[in-house]
Amino acid sequence: MSTRPASLDRPSEQVLELPGPAGAVDLSCALVYPNRHGLGMANLGFQAVFALLSGLPGSLCHRAFSDYPRTVEAGRALRDYDLVALSLSFEGDYPEALRLLAAGGVALRSEARGSRDPFVLGGGVAVTLNPEPLAPFLDAVFLGEAEAGLLPLHAFLRDHRGLPRPELLEALADARVPGVYVPSRYDVAEADGRVLSRRPQGKAPETVARRWAECPWDPARTRISTPDDAFQGAYLLEISRGCPHACRFCAAGHATRPARFLPLETLEPFLRLGAREVGRLGLVGAAVSDHPRFKELAEAILDLGAGFTVSSFRAENLDEEVLALLARGGLKTLTVALEAGSERLRRRLGKEIGRDDVLRAARLAAGAGLHRLRIYAMVGLPGEADEDLGALAELATEARSALGGGTVTVSAAPFVPKAHTPFQWETMAPEPLLRSRIRLLEKLLGRRTAVRVVAETPKWSRVQGLLARGGRSIAPLLEQAAATGEWRAVLRSAEARAVLDRERDVDEALPWDVVTGGPSTEHLRRERAASLRGEPPVPCRPGRCSVCGVCPLPQGAPDDTSRSVCS
Repeated sequence: MSTRPASLDRPSEQVLELPGPAGAVDLSCALVYPNRHGLGMANLGFQAVFALLSGLPGSLCHRAFSDYPRTVEAGRALRDYDLVALSLSFEGDYPEALRLLAAGGVALRSEARGSRDPFVLGGGVAVTLNPEPLAPFLDAVFLGEAEAGLLPLHAFLRDHRGLPRPELLEALADARVPGVYVPSRYDVAEADGRVLSRRPQGKAPETVARRWAECPWDPARTRISTPDDAFQGAYLLEISRGCPHACRFCAAGHATRPARFLPLETLEPFLRLGAREVGRLGLVGAAVSDHPRFKELAEAILDLGAGFTVSSFRAENLDEEVLALLARGGLKTLTVALEAGSERLRRRLGKEIGRDDVLRAARLAAGAGLHRLRIYAMVGLPGEADEDLGALAELATEARSALGGGTVTVSAAPFVPKAHTPFQWETMAPEPLLRSRIRLLEKLLGRRTAVRVVAETPKWSRVQGLLARGGRSIAPLLEQAAATGEWRAVLRSAEARAVLDRERDVDEALPWDVVTGGPSTEHLRRERAASLRGEPPVPCRPGRCSVCGVCPLPQGAPDDTSRSVCS
C-alpha cells in the first residue's frame, strides 16, 4: 500500500493493490474516463480495466480524466500513447470523450488517423448497448466485460503495431477477435432515423457478440482509493453481475445477463482487505439484495469491525434481520426502486414491488432507527396517465406516515428507452410532457410535510435518449454539441426528432442490431407483448432455462421457449 499526496497536477490517492510494470514496454495505453476523477475512481469497471492493463507483460497503462486531461501518472498528452481506451458507462459522457481526444491532440474521426496516431478503443456498458453514435470516432469497440476478452485484443494490437491504419482495421475485423467490433468495416445507410442497410466488408462478421465472464471471476474492486470519489473513499466491492428480475425498462436486467452472484469464499479476502485498509465497504451490483448469502456477507463485514453500505435494496427482500444489519453497517437512508406509482403501470414495467412492500419497508426502517427513505420513480413511461402520478404521491405520503417521522424523497427520472430491452421500440416522451409530469408530482407533494421531489432535467434526459438510441447519422450532432455545448439546437433538429419521437416498428432494423449476445429479439418482442397484457416478466434463471437465448439449454431440459420454462 502507498499513498500519493495531492498536488496541482495529481490527485490524492491511496494504492491498495495494483500490479507494477513488467519489463520493456510493448504497448502504452491511456485509459480515459471522460468525467471527473472522483467519479471515474468510483467506477469499478474503470478500476478493473486499469488493473487488467497494468498487469500485462510489456503493457504500460496511465489514466486521464476530464479534470486531469494529461495522464495522472506521467502528465503526458493522449497523443503520446499507442492506445487510447475510452471507458464509456454513460451516454452523457460522450461529448466530454470527444473534447478530451481533441485536447489530447488526437484526431476525432477514425478515418483521419494514421499509423503514428493512437488507436482509439471504446468500451463500457453504454457502447455495448449501442456503439453506433460513436462509430465514426472509434477505431474499435470492445463489447461486454473486459475479463472475458480484452487480453486477445491487446495482444493483437501489440503484435500489429505500426501497420497503416486502414490495413490494421481490416486485419482486426477479418480476424474476428471475440467481442471486437470495427465500425469502419461496415457500410451503413440511414435515413429519417431508420437503418436502411448494414453490410460488412471483407471477412468482418455480420454481427458481434458481447462477452461476459463466467462465475467466479476476479471481482472488480477498489484498487486505488481516493477521498474525492462519489462514495467518500469507501472500499467498493462487486458481489454480482446482471439481475434476475427482468424489469422491462432496465438494461442491467437484460443486456448484462445472465445474473451471476460471486461466492462468499471468493469475496472474503477482499472483505478483509477493505476492512483493514479503509474500514468501510460499499457492496456493488445490480441485485445486491438478491445475493443468496447477503446476510452472511453483512455479518462478515461487521465481524471485521467495518461498516458497509448498499446503493439500494429491493423492498421485497427486507426483513427485520436485514434492516438491523444495514443499520449496524451505517446505512442512513433506505432506498427502494418503486419506478411507478400505480400497480397497473408497475405490472407493465415488470416490477414485482407492491404498495404493501413499500409501507412494510418503511415500518421496518423505522424499527431499525432509520428515518430517511428514498423512492426511485420514473415519469414519461409508456401508458402513463395523471392518475399514476397521483398514486405515486399518495404512496409517498403513506410511506412517510409508516416511517413514523423523518423524510421521504421521491427521485423522479424521465424514462429513457434503452437498447436490448423490451421497451427498445418505445418513443421517448417529449420535453413539455416530461416537464408537466414533474410539475404535477411537485404540486401533489408540495403541501406534504417532509416529502420532497428531486427530479432530473428533461432536457438532459432527452440528450441521453438521443445518444442511447441514435445511429451513425447523429454523430455530426454529437460532434457539433461537443464543440459548442449547445444542445437545444440539436434536440430541435429533424435528425434528433426522428430518433426520439418515433415509435419503432418491431420488425425494423435497429442501429444496435450489430450487437448480439443478449436476449434475442424474439424474446424481447414476447416480453413487450406480455407488458401490454400486464403479465409478469420471465425472470433470469441461469442454468435452469434458455428462454431469452443468452444461456445454452441445460443438458436434458426440454427445448421449450414458452413463458412457463422459468416458472
